[in-house]
Amino acid sequence: MKVGFIVESAPKGAECKVIPYLATRVRAEIVPDVITLDEKPILKRECGDVAKALLARGCERVMIVWDLLPDWGEFSGKGCLHADRVEIAESLQNAGLGIEDERISLVCIHKMLEAWIIADERALTKFLSTDAHPVSVARKKKTEGIKDPKSALISLFKSSPSRISRYEDTIHAIKIVREMPNLARLQRLPSFQRFEEKLTK
Repeated sequence: MKVGFIVESAPKGAECKVIPYLATRVRAEIVPDVITLDEKPILKRECGDVAKALLARGCERVMIVWDLLPDWGEFSGKGCLHADRVEIAESLQNAGLGIEDERISLVCIHKMLEAWIIADERALTKFLSTDAHPVSVARKKKTEGIKDPKSALISLFKSSPSRISRYEDTIHAIKIVREMPNLARLQRLPSFQRFEEKLTK
């Protein structure tokens, strides 16, 4: 099944690697077709035309995935899922599609992709550990409630005795996610539950 993903990411960003990978963990038969739109304002403005193009080139479904609080700003507020959805719906409507179209799904990650990554302490422990320097990462519950999950992950890397002391999302995010033994930790997060539901319905 070919699924189009519109993600808020640079062409080599973390989301364009992690989102399709996790989709195939949810459903092995998914063949991802990923389009990156650099920032949330661009995604909200252009997602309609991009979704239309993905459907035209054979995608059975299209998923629009964005962060509630992208790392380029907005930390002074809480983000607004409703406002995001309104703008995305307008973009879809302008492209001749509708937010009610069953082929199109919207998934907002609370508050950003790192909330998913930091949710699985098993993957982080395995990724950061070496034979000489074992690392034990404590489990964090409700990671979607962390004000700035990316900063929390950066702090974890800095404080760990690992050979890797600096978190770089474009390099490390996908490597950590690949260490997840299963999706059990992610399945406790409401935004991932929606992601999984939209891929399996």
